[in-house]
Amino acid sequence: MAAFISFILAHQSGAADPELLHWIKERIDQLFGPGPWAVVAVMGLVIVSIPVFVVVIYILQAKRRSAAASPQDPDGQKRERVH
Repeated sequence: MAAFISFILAHQSGAADPELLHWIKERIDQLFGPGPWAVVAVMGLVIVSIPVFVVVIYILQAKRRSAAASPQDPDGQKRERVH
């Protein structure tokens, strides 16, 4: 517990280095151009694609689970459920 408290106390709470921020901004501008909308579009695409990927994987796994749980005849044909 003492190590955690000393870690928090040693944390620098000051502002970020302005030279470093300027360098990072220049590198991003070199990659995407000076237009800020390119960065917004890329970041938006990444943010939206993560939940979409999770939902697609969930649906694929649900189909796999339902296919494995359905009863089959010994010859491999699926039987219809009788309610």
